[in-house]
Amino acid sequence: MNRNLLIVVAVVVAVIGISILGAYLISKPSDGIIAGDRVAVIRIDGVISMDSGEGVFSTETTTPEEFKSQLDRALSDGSVKAILIEINSPGGSVVASEAIAEAIKEAKEKKPVVAWLGEIATSGGYYVASACSYIVADPGTITGSIGVISVFPEYSRLLEKLGINMTVIKAGEYKDFSTGYRPLTEEERRMVEEIIYDFYELFIAEVAQNRNLSVEHVKQVAEGRIYSARRAKELGLVDEVGTRRVAIKKAAELAGIEGEPHLVSYERKALFSEIFGTGMERLGYGFAKALLERDANPALR
Repeated sequence: MNRNLLIVVAVVVAVIGISILGAYLISKPSDGIIAGDRVAVIRIDGVISMDSGEGVFSTETTTPEEFKSQLDRALSDGSVKAILIEINSPGGSVVASEAIAEAIKEAKEKKPVVAWLGEIATSGGYYVASACSYIVADPGTITGSIGVISVFPEYSRLLEKLGINMTVIKAGEYKDFSTGYRPLTEEERRMVEEIIYDFYELFIAEVAQNRNLSVEHVKQVAEGRIYSARRAKELGLVDEVGTRRVAIKKAAELAGIEGEPHLVSYERKALFSEIFGTGMERLGYGFAKALLERDANPALR
């Protein structure tokens, strides 16, 4: 390949790169640029946890830090009149779920917050949803599972069969109760159950307060039971059964938005992904649009 051809290739690559970056920057949503009232969409996907669990084999998680970061942007964005929380989560950490629920309760004092329940919104996922101003459950949603669980694997018999002996040195009678090297004693079981029931009572009380239901009613429908969207509405756990579009319309209605609202999302993506995903998509759209306009206008031929 001669020197002149290398220069031509380099120039073409540079032009394409600059075009893609320009298309990305031009098309990238920015606070206050898009005209009209907007609804911010914040997703809660996967396990709700205090730790993002980033890694090669990690599963999808939502953390209070990540959620609050997006929520704060929605609250500070003057064009955002309502917030839609899309939930597709089986639950997770009690502390993390409580932190997100508290953030939602503070936010709805400033702007309407509507929850849309996707495929699953159970346990901590429902805990979070109950804090919203209004809940729309998709017809195919599984929700409920109001309860608390703690699992302690115990494999002392397996170790015995394998001929493995565990020597435990501890300071504190109960320090090794959750190691799995031995069965729980009755006293240890009671200790754990007391904590679990404390969390359970907190869960019940929060749902009752958030949904304006009696504690007795919530206890009757709790016990870890799961429900369809239709049944959840009958029990007062959700306000409406509908699609995501219904939830968006409700958010706009609560905010007094007339017409079709613009949607904005604050999800963070890697720059490479955004440039070569969104940028290429917008660039391709721009080229196609230019060609159509050229065909429609003889003066441009």
